[in-house]
Amino acid sequence: MVIANAVLQWVPGHPDLLTRWADELPAGATLAFQVPGNFDAPSHVAIREVAAQPAWRDRLADVLRGPDAVLSAVGYADLLTRSGLAIDAWETTYLHELPAEADEHPVLRWVEGTALRPIRSALDEADWTAFRAELAPRLAAAYPVHNGRVWFPFRRIFVVARR
Repeated sequence: MVIANAVLQWVPGHPDLLTRWADELPAGATLAFQVPGNFDAPSHVAIREVAAQPAWRDRLADVLRGPDAVLSAVGYADLLTRSGLAIDAWETTYLHELPAEADEHPVLRWVEGTALRPIRSALDEADWTAFRAELAPRLAAAYPVHNGRVWFPFRRIFVVARR
């Protein structure tokens, strides 16, 4: 069994890697993985919009992941059936309840640990602070606070492939 949990989206060209793994799976083996399917979510669109601004565009062009960072459930199913695997593929959207705090928006805190990591590593402290300041109001508009919380939908794609 090969399991990859929320890692393949960080691997450039991971569909080729999956094809290689699939081709090497022995009879009775299973390949199971999940990837985020939220690259077209308002949070990620806002990140790309800010990163496309002249102040950031040149420094961040090589670190951004766009909507094509992962395939759809159908895309993964098509890919892996070409290697002769039986596929169960689905997607679901988790609704995360994020507590709002006065100092910063909870979706900003969330994406700092995920989508913003490559951007953070490309910027110095002053630029990181400026980038966050430009992003924060966009996230606040896309994910309003209600009754001290923000509801943050997060789509995931799951695949179990068997030989």
